[in-house]
Amino acid sequence: HLDADAFFASVEQHQRPSLRGRPVLVGGVGPRGVVATASYEARAFGARSAMPMEQARRLCPTATVVVPRFLAYSAYSVQIMAVLREVTDQVEAISIDEAFAELDHLSGSSADLEALAHELRARAHARTGLSVSLGLGRSKLVAKLASEAAKPGGVRVVDPADEDEFLLALPVRALWGVGPVSAARLDQLGVRTVEDLRNQPLDTLVMTAGEAAGANLYRVARGWDDRPVTTVRERKSAGAEHPFDDDLHGRTAIATALDAVQVNAYRATNS
Repeated sequence: HLDADAFFASVEQHQRPSLRGRPVLVGGVGPRGVVATASYEARAFGARSAMPMEQARRLCPTATVVVPRFLAYSAYSVQIMAVLREVTDQVEAISIDEAFAELDHLSGSSADLEALAHELRARAHARTGLSVSLGLGRSKLVAKLASEAAKPGGVRVVDPADEDEFLLALPVRALWGVGPVSAARLDQLGVRTVEDLRNQPLDTLVMTAGEAAGANLYRVARGWDDRPVTTVRERKSAGAEHPFDDDLHGRTAIATALDAVQVNAYRATNS
C-alpha cells in the first residue's frame, strides 16, 4: 500500500517553496469551510483533515490557507501511480493519493521486497518531490496498517510470521470499520486495542455492532482479509458537495441549490 503524505499540502509546498517548512491548510475558506489536508507542520498544532477550517485556523493562526487545486493534484497523482505500474500491472488506485499493488508475482525474500519498497519511495520523490509511505503485508488490511505505521516517508514490511505482534498492539481505532461510534461502544466492553478485540467472542461483537459490522470486526482483529487487488473498479455512485455560508430555508431555495450540486455530480461522473 502506497500513501502520499499530506498530499494536497505537500503539492502546494512543492510548487510554492515559500511554504516549505511552514504550516499549510488546504480546504474551503468560507465560514463553513472544511480542512481537506493539513501539512505536518499544521498537525503539530492539532489541525487535521475534516476539521472545520475556522477551528483549524484558531489552533494554528500562522497557517497559510490554500484553496484546493485538483488539476495540480491529479497531475502529481499520475506520476506517483506510474511508479507502481513500472513494477506491476496490478495496481488499484483507491483515491487520488493512495493505491494497492500486488507484488506476489515477484520472487525474493521480505528483505528484497523491502529494498524494492525503498526504491519505489525514492523514485516517487525523484519525480514529484513528494514524500510517500509504503507498507507491505500479506493482505490489503495489513499493508494499509503498515503504511500508516511508516508515516511520514517511511517503509514498513510486516512479515506473516510477525503479523500478530504488529496487529495486537494497535489501537482498535486503527482498523477499518471502527469509527467514533463503534469505538465508543467497544470502549464500554473494555476494548481499546486489537488484542482486546480479538479476545471478544463473535456473539458479543454482533450484539454490540450488528451482524455485518460485528462479523467484520471479528475478521479484521485476526488480520483476515482475502480481497484481491482489483485493477478495474465499477463506479457505483457519484457525489458532489458544497458548503453554504448560511442555512437554506424553504423547499424552493433547497431545490435550486440541489440542482447545481447535481450538475457537479454529473460532471464528475462523466469527466
